[in-house]
Amino acid sequence: MSTQLLTESTQGSNHHKQRLPDGNLLEFLATPDQAKAEICLIRATVPPGAVVPLHSHSDSDVELFYILEGSIESFLSKDGTQGWTTVGMGDVVTIPGNTKHAWRNTSRFPATVILVTTSRMYAFFRELTKPFDPDQPASPPTREEIQQIFEVAARYGYWMGSPEENAAIGLIV
Repeated sequence: MSTQLLTESTQGSNHHKQRLPDGNLLEFLATPDQAKAEICLIRATVPPGAVVPLHSHSDSDVELFYILEGSIESFLSKDGTQGWTTVGMGDVVTIPGNTKHAWRNTSRFPATVILVTTSRMYAFFRELTKPFDPDQPASPPTREEIQQIFEVAARYGYWMGSPEENAAIGLIV
């Protein structure tokens, strides 16, 4: 019996890099089609000052984060327990479905994170991202881009925290 491995080099390629309205840079390393499964592999670069507002996904949309470099703060709220935790290089954060969570990079340096998630989350990210232009710096999202995030999230059945709910955990969005 023979096993054939499919490999792709991502070094030096710009083929799947996209930017979210919040400034996070996503590089789609393995799409669900490439994995021939309901999962995907994404490398995210979280710039200093970036915030991912309070939100949650459905039961089936699990996220696994592995911090490659830098540090970010992760907020989780589940079963009456909530709070911020700083996670750094080598740490793993598991976000089960229906868990309210948020992210922020309060450091002066970007953080690099590997994300394994579902094909549904992949489709969500692809719908929100724009092509990456290395000559164009990230900027805060416009009101229209924030509205788009809420509309796309609603179509996927994802919950998004209100400005007041975000402020209650220390986020201004």
